[in-house]
Amino acid sequence: MKDDKIKIEQRLQYMKDFYLKAGEIIDNLPKEIPAETRNMIKKTVLGDKDLKQLMDGIDAHRPPRIFLIGRTGVGKSSLINALFGTYVAKVSDTTSCTRNAEICHYKDGDRVLMDIMDTRGIAESNNLDEDISAEKELINDINEFSPDVAIMMLNCTHRDDISSDVAFMKKVAKNYYKVNKVKLPIVVVVNKCDEMAPARIKNPSEYNEYKISKIKEMVYHYKSIIMENNLWIDNIIAVSSLIEWQTPDGMDISVEDIEKLPQYDKDNLQIAFDGRYGIEELLDILEKAIPNLEAQMGLRMAARLDEVIDRMVNHLITIFSGISATVALTPIPVSDIYILIILQAILVCLIASLSGRDISLDTGKEFILSMGGVAGAGYTFRFIAQQSTKLLNGLFPGSGSVISSTIASSGTAAIGKAAFSYYIEGNTIDESKLLFNKLSKNLSTK
Repeated sequence: MKDDKIKIEQRLQYMKDFYLKAGEIIDNLPKEIPAETRNMIKKTVLGDKDLKQLMDGIDAHRPPRIFLIGRTGVGKSSLINALFGTYVAKVSDTTSCTRNAEICHYKDGDRVLMDIMDTRGIAESNNLDEDISAEKELINDINEFSPDVAIMMLNCTHRDDISSDVAFMKKVAKNYYKVNKVKLPIVVVVNKCDEMAPARIKNPSEYNEYKISKIKEMVYHYKSIIMENNLWIDNIIAVSSLIEWQTPDGMDISVEDIEKLPQYDKDNLQIAFDGRYGIEELLDILEKAIPNLEAQMGLRMAARLDEVIDRMVNHLITIFSGISATVALTPIPVSDIYILIILQAILVCLIASLSGRDISLDTGKEFILSMGGVAGAGYTFRFIAQQSTKLLNGLFPGSGSVISSTIASSGTAAIGKAAFSYYIEGNTIDESKLLFNKLSKNLSTK
């Protein structure tokens, strides 16, 4: 089940460890199982391109580096919190930067989520001395920081003169390409769209057509300025970073007062009101804009862990359902039951590992049998029904195996979804049994 106290890296490493162990388990299947069947299973599981990429990403990921430019009050810190859906602390390290910029590590506990180079915008910067301009110093710092993507933040309700910032971004992008021989991705974020009229409407699901049209109008306004100044950008999007916070005991707290809280309260702040708008789309844009695969995966691990886990689970269920269907096509009755239980047990163990549980193959088998215990020996009877369909092959060659394959695939999918319900979503074993029964109630009649 979900446990936020378990380190995310530990949960993912459990998954990677069992994934690697799966090959050994398949190799050690009984000799009665044909070698070609063992090789097919191993090749399908360990050779799956998408799954391998996700597994590689567990080891090969790093916090993304983002260059953030925006005027004072545009809501940069709020945007960071909105991206992660949690109140994150920043730890500054300004040893390599000027007074016009700082590099911050945004952390959730001990975990670094992303590194941000934060600057106010050239219009608000000061010359450092007569010989070195703030602009030149900032460009040098940006090149040294080597960002994966630049975010230019604008305010949805203030039509600031942004021409100087746009001109500065052009110089940064041109110089960055000259030094690094690669293009600097630039994403423009128009923040605080919740403040557009009618400002009283803060819930994104309640935005009316007038408010949405005014937001689009402002985006169009800024986009026109950017295009007039010939600044090439990857995308532009309007967002609301509005989140209202409360302490674990339910006390509402303003952003200004959060730092006054006891450390326990700061570490365990809850969302009292979620007014975020366009954040998921922004994450999609950032992920596509970041060219470095390790930084892409770092963004996923930091801001979209639940989505990564859901994607892994769904992909695993698809893989193992497909293998089960193939195995079940064998024309020899009973011989595939053991293989199917092993396959489903491996699937359960992989899903359980994503919750931070390091369970054994025997525990995975026990989970499968417990699912069948809802209606006596229903699971066993379904297997018997499945195997008996193969006897139809004597009268209608191939017909029994096709029915058996459908049942095996659907049954494996039901087991996977029940495991997700129990281990990831944190539902009780009884609730997960009910889900399994609902998904598999028609298996014996298919």
